[in-house]
Amino acid sequence: MATLPTMAILTPLSLADARRIGALYGLEVADVRGLLAGSVNSNFALTLADGRGQVFLRIYEEQQRGAASREARMLAHLAAGGVATPQPLRRQDGMSGSEDTAFIAEHAGKPVALFPWVAGDSLCQARVTPDAARRVGAALARVHLVGASFEGANVSRFDLDSLDQRLQGLRAPARPTGEAAAALPPDVAAAVDELTGRLQRIRAAAPRAPGPETLIHGDLFRDNVLWQGGEISALLDFESASRGSAAFDLAVTMLAWCYGDDLDPDLAAGLAAGYTSVRPLSTEERGRLFHESLVAALRFSITRITDFELRPKGSGVYKDFRRFLARQRTLERLGPEGLLALLRV
Repeated sequence: MATLPTMAILTPLSLADARRIGALYGLEVADVRGLLAGSVNSNFALTLADGRGQVFLRIYEEQQRGAASREARMLAHLAAGGVATPQPLRRQDGMSGSEDTAFIAEHAGKPVALFPWVAGDSLCQARVTPDAARRVGAALARVHLVGASFEGANVSRFDLDSLDQRLQGLRAPARPTGEAAAALPPDVAAAVDELTGRLQRIRAAAPRAPGPETLIHGDLFRDNVLWQGGEISALLDFESASRGSAAFDLAVTMLAWCYGDDLDPDLAAGLAAGYTSVRPLSTEERGRLFHESLVAALRFSITRITDFELRPKGSGVYKDFRRFLARQRTLERLGPEGLLALLRV
């Protein structure tokens, strides 16, 4: 696995515990090493005995067992359908017959899953080429094609109502009785006002009928794709995966991969060309792209405030909401026709 932004390991894992868990999967563990990677879960590399390489162990810090099991089954479904994502290891201790126990173990009261170790590196923005963008687009399209037949995907946690609730929480944060609410920094307060207005405008202009849905990744940023030899070796971190709009997922990926100081026309066109070579966009999806792009920029502007900007400084990962405010302004400057022209779809 590639090295991702630093965070603390929230749940320790001793060698004895790693060996106990490994045995459930028919593995003999020789060593365990914590990985300072990711922003939500605790991750470890398990070295196997007899030179058999490594496996990747994830402790789910926020998801309950049922949700972790559903994610593992989803990943197994995608991998079986040809999506480049590590297929979770199945338990070998006689507990693999039940959906809830097929892939998931437990440590410290939290669900655990094991995955094959996948070598590769993530790309910085300067290394993203039109060919890389094309490959990412094609990989995303395969997620949508294969994922369409997966049953039991979550409902999105980031629809407009949920985003509105986050903004309301920022404007009037809950505090214990008698305790004064902490004032937002002036620039954050101004951004919250701007985002509130944008959300209202987006909601008012939203298409009346909901679009077609499939399984979407929802967070296919550069650090969630591993590369080896110019090829994608793995798509990672499906924790935001849900039923949703393919146009929204394509918009998220465009804003993640094709924006440096502005939207890069060659990267955006490469991404769209790769996507449509595998899964052509319907007329309705093309018509929704501008709306879904605004929603995508809004979503990450808001969650980067709630999940990163207001964390104590020095607590680990930091992602700047201002980068997505800039993306919103770029989209508004382009307009619907300008965006379609940029994507060449």
